[in-house]
Amino acid sequence: MKSIQRAHVVVVADSDEALFLAARIFAMDVAKVTSVAGFDEAQGMCQAGGADACVAAFDECVPNAAPVAEKDAPGRHCGVPSLLIVPVATPYLRKIARRGGYMTAVPASIASRVLYRHIGAALQLRRAAGRRRRVPEGFVAAPATLARPASGKPTLH
Repeated sequence: MKSIQRAHVVVVADSDEALFLAARIFAMDVAKVTSVAGFDEAQGMCQAGGADACVAAFDECVPNAAPVAEKDAPGRHCGVPSLLIVPVATPYLRKIARRGGYMTAVPASIASRVLYRHIGAALQLRRAAGRRRRVPEGFVAAPATLARPASGKPTLH
């Protein structure tokens, strides 16, 4: 995917596993991978427009607890898609992650090709969000005239 080859991905984590994750992402031919220690620094990079996608890694996570409740996704308010990497991804944790602004939560043991697809999907989502709907400016349709037929009789088909 050409969009991944030109992307800047920010990895949010402060452990050795996160550095390993950043190396895995860089091996996918991503143009630039930046590893940051905290959410505040990642939010600053996202708001400045320096990141195309964010990947947040949590090392210590209880499967049914909500680590995302205290921190929203780094790019939530500025349109940068974010992924959450956790040791075990449960349906409950995925739901909590989506509420926190993440696209999804994926397990840390995810295969590289699947992680590549998740990052590619995040980049496509951002690209699609930037597009505007092409409707002529003068076009206005009244909902009441579209709902009922021109005459009072029903149409037989």
